[in-house]
Amino acid sequence: MQQNQINIPESLCLEGRKKLIMTGVETVDGFTEQSLKVTVNGNKVIINGNTIKISAFNKANGNLLATGNFFEIKYANKKPPLVKRLFK
Repeated sequence: MQQNQINIPESLCLEGRKKLIMTGVETVDGFTEQSLKVTVNGNKVIINGNTIKISAFNKANGNLLATGNFFEIKYANKKPPLVKRLFK
């Protein structure tokens, strides 16, 4: 069963590696001072750094504002099943 997803235009702005502004955020999946995990239009995004704090998150419009010392942003893509990768 598929989830209904609302595609909000996504953007990511990192100012001076200290301020992170994201749009299109559906959920905050996990949060510590070293890591922030969010879902953006169905894709998992992992943000690593130090002293990370969420300043604002509005689930209704998908806006997220976080501060800290950011050093890594990764989009975690789901790999297709092994059979599909072998038999293209």
